[in-house]
Amino acid sequence: MSPLRHVLRWTLRVGVSVAIIVYILVDVDRHDLVRTLRNVRLDLVLEGLGIYLVGQVLSGIKWAWIGRSVGLDRPLRDYMRFYFIGMFFNLFGLSTIGGDVARALYLGAGERPGLALNSVLFDRLTGLALLMAIGAVALVAFPQYHFPAWLSAGVVAGGLALVLGWWMAPRLVRLLPRTNRIRQQVENDLVPFWRDRILLLRVSVLSIVFHFSQIWVQYVLARAAGADIPFSYCIVFHPILSLMQALPVSVGGFGVREGGYLYFLTRINVDDSIAVIMGLLWWAVSAAVGLVGAALFMAAGARLPRLRSAPEPSTLRAAS
Repeated sequence: MSPLRHVLRWTLRVGVSVAIIVYILVDVDRHDLVRTLRNVRLDLVLEGLGIYLVGQVLSGIKWAWIGRSVGLDRPLRDYMRFYFIGMFFNLFGLSTIGGDVARALYLGAGERPGLALNSVLFDRLTGLALLMAIGAVALVAFPQYHFPAWLSAGVVAGGLALVLGWWMAPRLVRLLPRTNRIRQQVENDLVPFWRDRILLLRVSVLSIVFHFSQIWVQYVLARAAGADIPFSYCIVFHPILSLMQALPVSVGGFGVREGGYLYFLTRINVDDSIAVIMGLLWWAVSAAVGLVGAALFMAAGARLPRLRSAPEPSTLRAAS
């Protein structure tokens, strides 16, 4: 990416975040925001933090299962360490490197970064497909929340397409040219994941448990902010909100996250100040866990593993 395009991309992201935050500050009564913030129940925030942390541990275990299935044999503690360092880069990383790339660099140890990155990719694809499936099922199971038809249809269709696409990926890539990079990755590096049905089942079950732990955090944080919302509503809006935050249109999800909470919670008559504070609490919980990754990164020397450079020609001749 050229420097100009990089600057334009980040300018756009900053602009989106600032625009939404300014709109919220103008639209929501600031006195109500301060009052709601003062009344936040710290005990429930800490409960949510604990549940969130457990969920991230489960996600790290899932990644370890995936990585080990293709020969990336590392102790579970290493997978956990790399996973939390990746969280730090996703939340606080000062460089342009993403948390997923950081995880792959550590796991690949500079020797097998491609395979390590594919393990992260499969981890992400599994999580996204099942998250959207949960959202689609929830919208069908709880029609009493009367979401717009276009939103419900989009989530249901998207969830179905993601699950089917994830399940049938090894067959679908055959429609691409043999030289296509995506086809080569799926057929050469990722296909062992689909061949192991027991692994798929274990990964899917653990992924669903992880997602419901995050939904539970939403329920707890809503109570901490002063709202008593149905757990079923958390099941409906959390997958959609997570997808919104993952879109690369803002800085760290700021603005998009708070705007999403405003949209979903005010639909069930939750005060707008509570909706905004709940968004900030969700960020605070994720940031607190990200600090664990920061500590692990500093303990590792605050340096990312480097890709090993190719041997010099003279070295190759000597070896032969």
